[in-house]
Formats: sequence, structure tokens, C-alpha cells
Amino acid sequence: MRVHSILFEVVMAFCLCLFACSSHTPAVSKNDQNQKAVNMIALMPVENHDADTRASNMLRTKLYNELRFKGYPQIAPDLIDSKLMLLTGGKELKNSNDISPKAIEELLGADAAMYCSLKQSKKSTSFFYSPVTVSVRCELHSTKTGETLWNAQYKTTNRSFDLMRTRLEMKFNGDLEASLEEVVGKVMETLPYGPKLRG
Repeated sequence: MRVHSILFEVVMAFCLCLFACSSHTPAVSKNDQNQKAVNMIALMPVENHDADTRASNMLRTKLYNELRFKGYPQIAPDLIDSKLMLLTGGKELKNSNDISPKAIEELLGADAAMYCSLKQSKKSTSFFYSPVTVSVRCELHSTKTGETLWNAQYKTTNRSFDLMRTRLEMKFNGDLEASLEEVVGKVMETLPYGPKLRG
């Protein structure tokens, strides 16, 4: 009788453990409402705040590559820029936020437009020390409704030390690229996967 009682308690405890494990399993929805069925993203020119054009071009290239790794079909930046020139009458676009998401849908047929801004600051506090701070913010807007579907931002600082000014400048360039790489990784890790990688 005692053996039956212990066996019954063990079976009950096992069943309760199974129930507890299954009830805490996160629900994964393939039709996640936050993804809003975005299949193609147009990556707009980077809005540049106190950063050189080389840095903003590097950032856009890294973002473009990351969108590919996330499973989104590619729209070449050159194609986007040439289409935007039609809207600006051939003039250089100063602020990509001036272009509405609806215009992007009409020009490129994309489901969403990604607007990113870059802030870069290089402050040399001494002859041998050169920190670089990079801050990036990205927003994804529906081209149908204009609503914000996703946004993220990240900021990082890298510091270089050297006795030679020329080597310090070389290290700064390396730090800038490393900072951009880090920022893009952190910002884009929260972006939902594209159609090529969705389950």
C-alpha cells in the first residue's frame, strides 16, 4: 500500500512538471502582427548629423548588407537614389525624411521605407588620445499607412591612443568602422526577419 502511495505521488509530480513546462512555452506566431507583412524595404539615404559623408556611406552599406542577411530582397541604393532624384528635380537630397513613405511605394513598390540618422563626434582631448562616438537611429515606416512599424537606436564610443599622430589617425579610421559595425549589429538585431527567413 505504501509503495502504491509513493508511486502515485511520483506520477502526479511528473504530470504536474510536464504541465508546468508546456504552459510556459512561448507562443510563436508566424503571422506576427508587428511584422505587418513587410516583404521589401527601401533603405533611404542616411541623414547625416555632424558626420562625414564617408561615414554615412559606410553606414548605409552595412545596413544594406544586414537587410540581406535578415532575409529581405534587395533594392540597390543607386536605384533608390536615382528614383529620388526624380522627386528632387535632380538636386541632392538633403534630408530623406522629407520624402514620404507613400512616395516610396509609388516609386519603388516597397512595403516599407527605412529612415536612419547618424551622429558622429570626434573629440581629441589630447595630442595622443582620440575618441570617436557614433550614434544611429533607424525607423521603419509602412509605405501604405505611414505608421512606424519598428525603430531602434544605439550609441557607442571607441578610443585610440598613440604617440604618433599619423598612426592615431589610422586607428581612428579603424575605430570608426568598428563603431559602425557594432551599432548596425545592435540596431538590426531587433528587426524581424524578412520573407526569405520567416518560418
